[in-house]
Amino acid sequence: MEVTSSKKEIWTMGSYSLLTLAIMVGFMYLNTFATEVLVIPAGTLAVALGVAKFLDFCFSLFAGAIIEKVKIGKTGKNQSWLYLGRWILAVSIMAEVCNTSSAPMVVRVAVLAVSYTVLNCLMNILQTAYYGVLAAVAGPNMSNRNAMTVNMTRQSTVITIICSFIPTLVTVLPFGNWNYFIVAFVFMIPMPFALGAIAKCADGKDVPVGATASVNQVSIGDMFGTLLKNPQMLVLFLVFTILYIAQFTYQANYTYYFIYVVGDFTKLTFVTLINAIVGFLAAMVMPKLGAKLGKKMSCVFGFLLMSIALILVSFFGAPNGVPNLTAYIILMSLMMAGTYTWMPYMVVLYLDAGEYFLYKTGKDTRAIAAGLASPPMKIGMTVGNTLGLALLSAIGFVSGGAFEINTAWISNFMRVTFMLPGLIYLASAIILLVFYKISDKDAAKYAQANAEKMLQSK
Repeated sequence: MEVTSSKKEIWTMGSYSLLTLAIMVGFMYLNTFATEVLVIPAGTLAVALGVAKFLDFCFSLFAGAIIEKVKIGKTGKNQSWLYLGRWILAVSIMAEVCNTSSAPMVVRVAVLAVSYTVLNCLMNILQTAYYGVLAAVAGPNMSNRNAMTVNMTRQSTVITIICSFIPTLVTVLPFGNWNYFIVAFVFMIPMPFALGAIAKCADGKDVPVGATASVNQVSIGDMFGTLLKNPQMLVLFLVFTILYIAQFTYQANYTYYFIYVVGDFTKLTFVTLINAIVGFLAAMVMPKLGAKLGKKMSCVFGFLLMSIALILVSFFGAPNGVPNLTAYIILMSLMMAGTYTWMPYMVVLYLDAGEYFLYKTGKDTRAIAAGLASPPMKIGMTVGNTLGLALLSAIGFVSGGAFEINTAWISNFMRVTFMLPGLIYLASAIILLVFYKISDKDAAKYAQANAEKMLQSK
């Protein structure tokens, strides 16, 4: 099927990548900002963000229902949320990294936690609304949808390179504790205009609230009922929940490697830039390797690469307390290669498990399968970030650097920040290898048989 969408539509829909640019300061460096600028204790931050992330997870389960049932404007149901939500999102982005360091501790924690909660809960709606607009603009032509998402991915590679300069910008700009706020503000500026243009693309195509029946809408009970009845789906849910716990445990603390072990936060820019380039190359090459291994073994192999990389970083990233950036860069490049080996196949594995369940039971839960790919990330974000900050506090970290940085502390830091997540990645690889039983050949057989049954039933 040929692409029928215009180049303008394809590029406009791809500009959703600018939302990533807008939120990246807070998404990647919020813990650093909170402990180094606001001097919020790591334990306090863990509790505050743990509660916020739990609320975010709960809210994510209702995002689709809110869009379907809540009318907020005169345009289409998805358009309206993009038009209004972009401005609330902009305020939340600013508030999240606002310099409240002179305010009482309770105010600092409250402003950060509330803005973080609003931002992330709103993101659940905006992302869902974006995919609704994309479906409306692209229509039933899958080539249109693929062209738009591929364009967005390509734009995202440029965004990733830009974002690699954040550590340097927030360090060298002359605005002191307002550096994070200034960078976030500048990076945020294109976002409202991009979301507005995306919403406008759906004029006359996105239907208003109530214009379509919602009797077939999937409920939360449907989602988790399916999960409990489908053993292969349950394995995937468990595996990717564990995987994301590892990812966010690592992400919670890795910036402190540059602040306290290397002693120069700006060097994170160089490392991140190299990783971004490696990630781009890996995105071109590793899926081809994955296609030969099969979906299951691609994920197992990718998980193992990430596990090996982080475990080796814990040994060679700072041997005897002395930072080794060369080893760190090489090993984290290996981790990026592992990431792009499994990432293209995650949602497809969920769809395969849906085909398996229909083939075995005659009950069609395939529409629910893709939706079950999202909660593991939310759970992993909640548990992983909280665990990472709690462990950081447990090894003697004090916000603002008011603690002794010696060989013993660095050794403990490398264990909790790199070795522990690496071992958790290893656990996810073993569980997937042992308990997931659907081969690519099986999945193809199930899908073909299910398609034939559907044709016969018409």
